[in-house]
Amino acid sequence: MPVSRLRMVRRHFWSYLRGVLRGHPGVRIESRVKLLGPGTYALASGCTISKGAHLWVGPGATLTVGKGAKIGARTKVNVGSGVTIGPDVRISWEVQLLDTDFHWTTSPSGRRREHKAPIVIEPKVLVGTRSLVLKGVTIGRGSVVGAGAVVRRDVPPGTIVAGNPAEPVGEVSDWGSAPD
Repeated sequence: MPVSRLRMVRRHFWSYLRGVLRGHPGVRIESRVKLLGPGTYALASGCTISKGAHLWVGPGATLTVGKGAKIGARTKVNVGSGVTIGPDVRISWEVQLLDTDFHWTTSPSGRRREHKAPIVIEPKVLVGTRSLVLKGVTIGRGSVVGAGAVVRRDVPPGTIVAGNPAEPVGEVSDWGSAPD
């Protein structure tokens, strides 16, 4: 077995072992990952949480990650009500998913504004590096979120969004890895 292949096998072994030791058999959890908070982690077998990711799930909240989904390095996920990441979703590095503001505000009329709302990322979505997805957003199946986008409204299926605030810039029928 070539040396590089042996290193990869060892790295994957330790990642799967971390998953088992944290109560999530079949899940790859890389080094320096933090799974914090008293909430529920529903991590499907075959998903990956990359190096240095920080996930916090609050009381009564649930983080659901589908089979084949990957959460990128140094990504932060803060769950106050519920975040669902569908199967085969790719979340790049240093992305933030925030379904809560961690505080409430009141309108001038005295009405308390909602400070939590679930995030749903449907299957086969690609979220670019350093993007920010805010509370109450649904990102439709097969969509692409451009790097650095701030997503504060729903994204229709098969749509490419970019910018701050994220706006549609195109359509996509499929995406995948760049050829070698």
